[in-house]
Amino acid sequence: MQYRAANIANMQTNPATAPAPLDVQLLWLPEAMPGNLFAAVDVLTAAAGILHLRKPNCAPPLTWRIITPPGIESPLSASAMSSSQRPVAQALSAGRTLIIVPGFAARNAPHLGEIVARYPEVLAMLHDHAMRGGLLAACFTGMAFPARLGLLNGLRCAPPWAYQSWMKLHFPDGDFSTDEPMSFHDTLFTCVAPSLQTEFIAALLGRLLDPDLMQACLQVLDYQQRRQQITAELAGAWLTPTSDSPVYRATQWLQTNLEQPYNLQALAEAAATSERTLLRHFRQTVGMTPLDYLHKLRVERAKVMMEVSLHNFHTIASACGYNDASSFRRLFHQATGMNPSVYRERFTLRARRPHWKMEHQSPRSSAS
Repeated sequence: MQYRAANIANMQTNPATAPAPLDVQLLWLPEAMPGNLFAAVDVLTAAAGILHLRKPNCAPPLTWRIITPPGIESPLSASAMSSSQRPVAQALSAGRTLIIVPGFAARNAPHLGEIVARYPEVLAMLHDHAMRGGLLAACFTGMAFPARLGLLNGLRCAPPWAYQSWMKLHFPDGDFSTDEPMSFHDTLFTCVAPSLQTEFIAALLGRLLDPDLMQACLQVLDYQQRRQQITAELAGAWLTPTSDSPVYRATQWLQTNLEQPYNLQALAEAAATSERTLLRHFRQTVGMTPLDYLHKLRVERAKVMMEVSLHNFHTIASACGYNDASSFRRLFHQATGMNPSVYRERFTLRARRPHWKMEHQSPRSSAS
């Protein structure tokens, strides 16, 4: 049977339509790197939670589970499985089933070859899945499994540097000439390092399920310096790259006084320079005027507040220094390309309050 491929590399998802369900199966073997597996579990758990928050009354489009060959125990206990895994209600087609091969803790390249040869039943399962048009991802040394099956032939991807010579020698039909850390082909995807597993799994979910989901997962799981600052500023009332230069003092003042009306004279005084000098240096250093920079800060604060709070847009506009919510709505649309209500629907990390109340209702109140 010829290997069928569905072109998903440049797939665009319409957020207004429900995404086709995706089932993710995480392969586990005794030689696998536990951290690699559990990093994927973390992303999938976060993604499933975000999807549930946004559409609590819809069937979950994302399901996942850990798979093992016969006779090999799962790394999660039965109790942990029941509370964290989300098994699929009914089997999906191979084209909507993603099997993820983790990295393996091999002592050296020959040992990696021994690990692959040790599991002919896994190779057979992966081969059958690929022949049916299934989706396959491999991280780090896990690439040796699809390479052994010839699935990397003609595909450009970067193997781990310590195994590059061995991969080129044993799989000469693969194109290992790139240094890109991740590769996304029709139905096969690779990641060169375990440390990139979080970004890799999020990118896969973005390509295969919903681009917004990738952004939401990374906002939650990756370090977000500016968001850390914004939420710290919001916590009291609502919930540096340069030396101490005039421009730096001006940006700090704008961040601290974000809710205040724009006043160039006060800003120049805070920066200890003239208005004309500040405008010239600010544009040269930041690439925009102080007012444009303030607009950007306000939009970023509004985005965070819509993601993590239940405040209405009028309250958010006020928190961002606008008495006129309509004008701020126009600015927000100009900056993001979408209305605030659409942004909140796509990127919120909070459930609606009525649903939250129902979900946390006590058994006693339910019975009354």
